[in-house]
Amino acid sequence: MKSLRFRNFFIKKNEYIESWPLYKRVILTGQISVICLVVGFFYMAFDLLNDTFSALFIYYGFIGFSILTFFLNREGYYVVAKLCILLAANFAIFCTYEIEPPGTASFVFFIPCVIGAFTLFGYDERLVSYLFSALSISLFFISSSFDFDFLVKSEFPLSQVNLNFVINFTVSCITAIFMISFLLRINAKSEETLMKSERELRASSEELIISKRRFELALQGSGAGIWDWDAVNDKLYISSFLANLLGYPKDQLHDLNSEKFLEVIHPEDRGRFSERMEDHLKNKLPFKVECRFRKGDGTYLWVLDTGQAQWTDQGRPLRMVGSIMDITERKQAEKKVYEQNLMLEKTNAELDRFVYSTSHDLRAPLSSVLGLINIAQLSDSREEHFKFLEMMKERINTLNGFIADIIDYSRNSRLNVVKEEVVLIDIIKEAVQNLQYFENSQLISITYEGVEDISFQGDRSRLKIILNNIIANAIKYHNIDQPDPHVEISAENRGHELEIIVKDNGEGIEPELLDRIFEMFFRATEKSEGSGLGLYIAKEMADKLEGKIKVNSVKGQGTTFIIKLPLAQIADTIEKETIA
Repeated sequence: MKSLRFRNFFIKKNEYIESWPLYKRVILTGQISVICLVVGFFYMAFDLLNDTFSALFIYYGFIGFSILTFFLNREGYYVVAKLCILLAANFAIFCTYEIEPPGTASFVFFIPCVIGAFTLFGYDERLVSYLFSALSISLFFISSSFDFDFLVKSEFPLSQVNLNFVINFTVSCITAIFMISFLLRINAKSEETLMKSERELRASSEELIISKRRFELALQGSGAGIWDWDAVNDKLYISSFLANLLGYPKDQLHDLNSEKFLEVIHPEDRGRFSERMEDHLKNKLPFKVECRFRKGDGTYLWVLDTGQAQWTDQGRPLRMVGSIMDITERKQAEKKVYEQNLMLEKTNAELDRFVYSTSHDLRAPLSSVLGLINIAQLSDSREEHFKFLEMMKERINTLNGFIADIIDYSRNSRLNVVKEEVVLIDIIKEAVQNLQYFENSQLISITYEGVEDISFQGDRSRLKIILNNIIANAIKYHNIDQPDPHVEISAENRGHELEIIVKDNGEGIEPELLDRIFEMFFRATEKSEGSGLGLYIAKEMADKLEGKIKVNSVKGQGTTFIIKLPLAQIADTIEKETIA
């Protein structure tokens, strides 16, 4: 009853939503509208208590739009409701960030807005999510870069600025956690569906085995596909149905014997066929064998061959009659089931590892930030507050990097290979530029050789991510205590193949770990603070481009990554996916 009342509070009583993900998102939209309403009243009351009135018009509008969103959502205007609350939230945050002092960190609410855009809209509506994410990011940069005179600025004492910062950060984190939890619940439901599909597949496999037995019983004694072997004179008779099944003219099979019949069987199956035949003729064991027969056009088909011999009183075979039935479709189905089972096991293993590692790596930075907030609240020192903020920034950067890795991994499997002009030196320099914020990166010299004049048609985005992840490893795990820490990047266009080499004189990798560095979530050292996805994503993207990544490393001397991308195959891959 409680769940029914909860449901009827957000959705009309007689409204039926067939899709479970849509139903959950409708409930979530209603919950978010209520949360926004509470947050709006909270901030309005907070400002009134502190005699601050410049932002009241923002809270009035935000509260009004929250109420409007709730009723639009309840009346069935789901998309309009989601658009309404996201637009209202972005506008309110933009105005608040514009009128409040920078120290209040109102901009952090843009982060829940971005997460909310992907939470409220499903995969089929992901374009809307991308547009709203772009809106939030654009509003942040606009507000950071320009000062609008029509908005009256608020003046807070320092103590109120710090309090506002803590409140803003806490509320934004709680909101983000709430929406990420929703995504995790959706993921858990998908996993449950996958497990259900696995059980159904196993049931289908068992049913297939039962059907096979019924099929064999029904086939025995039938007149279809009959062969009759005169064991005394070694003469073999083939029925017209069997001749047609194998694609041979009937007159071509009039002088068959056991030796010629054996030649029709696939070379890999002849040994098993002869063994079963010998067991039947000598030991009187049942004769039944599945093997491949060569057809008249040279192709092979799978058949089920069964037979029964007659023996003399002395135990010598006199005659044997058998039947052959085409089971190619069944064998293909069995192969497909087998491959699907293998794929399902692999997918389940990766999914379990992915969910566990993802939840851990998402929670760890958030828990760390919440802990730092609690510590900061106990201190009145401005210097300590600044130190805590820097530590929080590091944790958030870690979380942001992990989310970026997940997005790269997801996009690689979903997006086609893109054909565009690639200037190698440009993407290498972009990758290096993106890594300048790494600790001690300025102490490492990076040199280039043979990369300036290389350009080709390929997937620029994927190659940039590959280089970014490999160069990032070379910088993060370097030995800066040596006289000349450096990274060398060289390349050669061999016409049919592009070879890129990233070589460093850093810490190197233990020999026993070299085979594992491309595994998902694998971290080679305890000092690693990354997601463990970087090299895995690099290899997955290289595989997508039909390329290879090799690594050579000597502990204490450095590591060399060799990237080989077949340029002609990249073009072929692009054309195939474009046609598809």
